Amino acid sequence: MMPAPAPSRPRAPSRPTVAIPPELLIHLRRSLRKEVGPLAATHVLQDAGFATGEAIYREFTTEAGVDPTDLTEDRFWSALAEYFRARGWGRLEADRVHSGLGRIHAFDWAESRGDGQDQQPGCHFSSGLFAYILSQAAGAAIAVLEVRCRSQGDDRCTFLYGSEAAVHEMYGLLLEGTSLENALVQL
Repeated sequence: MMPAPAPSRPRAPSRPTVAIPPELLIHLRRSLRKEVGPLAATHVLQDAGFATGEAIYREFTTEAGVDPTDLTEDRFWSALAEYFRARGWGRLEADRVHSGLGRIHAFDWAESRGDGQDQQPGCHFSSGLFAYILSQAAGAAIAVLEVRCRSQGDDRCTFLYGSEAAVHEMYGLLLEGTSLENALVQL
């Protein structure tokens, strides 16, 4: 009888890493919104996520043992999804929704809370983090916009990513009240 395989565990990071409970990000977002307002809180958290992206990207590439720019899109997403899953962030899936836009679905995402208490998407730190990682992998600036969030009652967090122009246009259409599906058609 063969022994059961050892459970998959992330390798020890090459730099010191602090594991924090997801509640910290949720509380930080809600406190910042209360103290400085929703727009300022969004900017601060996105900036913090983007700045953190450098260390995460470095650790991800070291652990993957390859340059993400050398991976196919499917292989890149598979490796990135495993990286985040192994660290307790949640499950990721990605797909193309338009020639200029991709979509990330984040299930049980650590930055979100499935309580539906928020009035708007709340994974601002993750948006910044994804923007850094995807920009590095693409070799060009990639913008990220969260369009659905468990914190506002959705069943998953959904992020759109693409060129800054495409994401900005999507954001404008959504602000005008256009549904996500119709905005994708209009883009």
